[in-house]
Amino acid sequence: MAKVNLGQLTKTLAKVDYPINKQNLIRYAEYKGLDERFLRSFKQLPSKQYLTLDRVIQAILRLAKRTVTQVNPVQLDKFLAQINYPISKRDLLKTAEYKGVDERILRRVKQLPRQIYQTPEQIRHAVFEIENN
Repeated sequence: MAKVNLGQLTKTLAKVDYPINKQNLIRYAEYKGLDERFLRSFKQLPSKQYLTLDRVIQAILRLAKRTVTQVNPVQLDKFLAQINYPISKRDLLKTAEYKGVDERILRRVKQLPRQIYQTPEQIRHAVFEIENN
């Protein structure tokens, strides 16, 4: 997610009539000619009605936090391509530590359910399940 100045965002959105939905928030940003960073942020928000400015800010902060902690899918795929399957969670964790994978991938591997993984798709699915819960 693009880095957004919260002070500037708050000042800009203080003029909006609430409640407002995602589509109208995007239209407002386009109409006002707001910075592309704001527009990208609004487009990534969940489609719903926002009752107050605080709710919009909270949604943007949650989105920013989630984006920072998510696994890079390309890095995950590169790592999973190096694995011999089937593999247990324990061996997967040892391999991840040995190969020095990205810290976010290592954190997700530690959170995986204890089981034998038959394919990279099984692991990928489990990782993205963790991230979306």
